[in-house]
Amino acid sequence: MTPAQHYPTASLALAAGLGLIAVFLALREWYELRAREDDLAEPDRLHFARQDLRRRLGIGILALIAGLVFVGSFLDISPRRGPSIRFLTVWIAVLGLIVGLLMLALADLSATRAYARRHRKRIIRESMESIREEARRHAERSRDAEGGRGEPGPS
Repeated sequence: MTPAQHYPTASLALAAGLGLIAVFLALREWYELRAREDDLAEPDRLHFARQDLRRRLGIGILALIAGLVFVGSFLDISPRRGPSIRFLTVWIAVLGLIVGLLMLALADLSATRAYARRHRKRIIRESMESIREEARRHAERSRDAEGGRGEPGPS
């Protein structure tokens, strides 16, 4: 009885899909880099430089996984021949790279959260300063209006 999926064909399709995803992500990274403003503050410039490094590394790992899956599709997995060290090596490497890719994604998530938190605090601080300034101006206008009517001030 033949298997429902032909292993080499499925592996080649997976490798092609991963390769296309890597190409798409590389193009997206290139576009984002070109569209980014040049006059960023130093903390923002540092954040984006590290983000670019993490994402390029992720694209490279994804392309490497695609290459290993492609190579793995040609390895013989016949049970009659016994265990294949090449097969195990390739697929353990793929598993290790997937774990590394997940760790890289978690690091990127953490850095993005820290970046958002820093900007959210800045926005809140600027909003509070704006509200205080508006309240101060309103109080001055109220004092000027009261003074202009000839009302006695506090004694």
